[in-house]
Amino acid sequence: MTIPATPSAPRGSGLSDEELAALKPHVINLRRGQLADRPAGEGEYFSTAADVEAIFATHLPAFLAGRSGPVPLMVNAHGGLVTEAAGLRAAASRIPWWKENGVYPIYFVWETGLVTSLADALAGWLGGSRGPGDFKDRIVELAARFGQGERVWGEMKEYAEAASAGGGASVFADALGSFMNEHRGALTVHAVGHSAGSIFHSYFIPAAVKAGVDRFETVSFLAPAVRTDLFKEKLKDEVDQSIGRLSMFTMTDDRERADNCVRVYGKSLLYLVRAAFEPRIGDPILGLQDSVRSDPDLRDWFGEPDSPSSAQVVWSVEDRGPFSSSDATSHGAFDDDPATMESVLRRIVDRKDVTPFPLPRAVEPLWPTQPRDVPAPTWPHSATRKALCVGINAYPDAADQLSGCVADAGAWATELEKAGFAVHLLADAQATRSEVLLRMLELVSTSAPGDTLVVQYAGHGTTAPDLDGDEAASGQGGNMEDEALCPVDFRTGELIIDDDLGLIWDQLPDGVALTLFFDSCHSGDGQRRILSQAELEQETTLRRLPRRVVLSEADREAFRARRGYTSATGSRDAGPGRAADGRAADAASPGAPVDGQQKPHRELLFSACQPTELAYETAGHGDFTSKASPLLADAIGKLTNEQFLGRVVDGFGDRQHPKINGEKALFGRTFLAAEEGSAPTAPIGVASASSGAAASGGVPASGEAVQAAAAHNGGGAGTLTAVGKRADDAEVAALEATLAAAAGAAEHRATRVARLLRAIADVIEE
Repeated sequence: MTIPATPSAPRGSGLSDEELAALKPHVINLRRGQLADRPAGEGEYFSTAADVEAIFATHLPAFLAGRSGPVPLMVNAHGGLVTEAAGLRAAASRIPWWKENGVYPIYFVWETGLVTSLADALAGWLGGSRGPGDFKDRIVELAARFGQGERVWGEMKEYAEAASAGGGASVFADALGSFMNEHRGALTVHAVGHSAGSIFHSYFIPAAVKAGVDRFETVSFLAPAVRTDLFKEKLKDEVDQSIGRLSMFTMTDDRERADNCVRVYGKSLLYLVRAAFEPRIGDPILGLQDSVRSDPDLRDWFGEPDSPSSAQVVWSVEDRGPFSSSDATSHGAFDDDPATMESVLRRIVDRKDVTPFPLPRAVEPLWPTQPRDVPAPTWPHSATRKALCVGINAYPDAADQLSGCVADAGAWATELEKAGFAVHLLADAQATRSEVLLRMLELVSTSAPGDTLVVQYAGHGTTAPDLDGDEAASGQGGNMEDEALCPVDFRTGELIIDDDLGLIWDQLPDGVALTLFFDSCHSGDGQRRILSQAELEQETTLRRLPRRVVLSEADREAFRARRGYTSATGSRDAGPGRAADGRAADAASPGAPVDGQQKPHRELLFSACQPTELAYETAGHGDFTSKASPLLADAIGKLTNEQFLGRVVDGFGDRQHPKINGEKALFGRTFLAAEEGSAPTAPIGVASASSGAAASGGVPASGEAVQAAAAHNGGGAGTLTAVGKRADDAEVAALEATLAAAAGAAEHRATRVARLLRAIADVIEE
């Protein structure tokens, strides 16, 4: 950050040093739940324990002087996805209004900003285009989830909890409790929380009560993002006890669905939180009308505005008088909406005559409008044959490392490229869970009828705890665990389970053929084993390595924690929006397919071994890859899938038995050919000699070159392009016109969706 030239120069918030200093009596800045008392993070404003002490020793007593009766003290927590700069600006503009109405305001400002950064990457190139809404929304939800959105949101919630468990909010709560004990009757205490601020207050209010605050007279939540289970655990039963009245201002479901995020996601932020950020898809969120009305504990508990109930809800837009009105029509509008804020104020001061809420000179946008540059799509939009090849040798733990997987990916890439496929390679360090899933999602979501897709994986496989019970429900017998692929970061809980893959395959458009080649253990049902040190040494001597790991209990706990489960015995059902097999359930659910119908499994998997066997590598290549990849050229477009498997199995040996998995109707389909009745693809072998060069650097698409490039780049990614063109220009024009009309924009859907996925991954990883 550039140092201001003078002490009064404006910072990122636009506030001068003098204006920032004037916030000290009212604003407490938190970083990772602790007082932001030193330069770090956004670093524009700091709060020390001495600053908190000064509030109660100097500033609050000065405000109380000369006032009769108890004075309201309001504690505000803004949404956790707001930048420090935006939080400071909001506080600076609203503090005078609160004080003019006789309320002493305290603002907690969080240093986060995930959604703002996300919007910065998305705005512009998808802005203004709604496209096929439900399809696009589902892609955004999955991209946000796979792009670490769940992890970042989870960290934010951890910081909210930590703030009141010995963190910066505890410092304030202790000082407030002490002050109230020493000045009985001087204050009434009130809480206001917008969006994720409701999560903050779910921990702060109980902590403040424990610290000596007898009662929060009012609690007002604006479009709360807290899960209903946390709310019921922490606050619900405190109403009429340590909480006098609780009010919720939020939108009707129709308005939530009419809202948008950067005009990219066609619903409100709360819908995105429920579908992409919480551990379970569809977890009920307090601020969503359908979550409240489907919960028997909450449906009748919340009363209508101005009813005798101590818990009331105002469904915006609503005009029910001075205490119960709201004109907010978007998630971010509530704390800028005069009707809402004046209703909140009147509930705090318990009178109608208040100074009107000042209209902001410009509404603080939840989403910025200026996009940033994003990478080009991974695959050219004109490609009709596209492949993703993944190979991992260099796992961080030495005992996990393999030797032939990157070579396998290179071998498959070479053969597929010769057949006219545009190939993208992820090798070693690049093959994180997030990156693999996002590239899979991009491959599927940017495809069109007539396309042929391939996903190849070579690396470790394993089994992981079946947390949602889908394996038992689907009749897996003794196999009561989920099959899993092991990306390079799997030891931190970042496994790719069959349920994750099912979420992606659910998005496969009609008329697109998808074939998977998995050279790993536990590939028999949809996905190589880690040995003891003695076994590893023996097998290495024989130059044969099983591609399987056995998860330690610590690994399994990391996986449970990553998925939002806290104990080995804890069990949750499949949850709203998912059937027992991990696929979409019904149209009313966040995870449902667009047409509301259960789609058949249209992906076909060639696996290196049976579910109970090991997949081996010998002399630098996987045994399955060594046998299967050289057969591609003579099989594509000529053999059926079942016939290709027969050639692979012929003479393979007895230690592992490759198999084919999928709907039986697919077994007789032509191998790596477009689906019958879909748009035709280019003839086999149309790629020119020059098309074997990598788009980004001209690297030849040979297995040896791939290995060399991966080694040179530390296991980075390369892009191999051999683009199969469509039959003629007229067909290209017709397809693009159809997509353009459906998307409501000139740019090809594949380009837009690909940029979306790349941008989400880029932003959330920062």
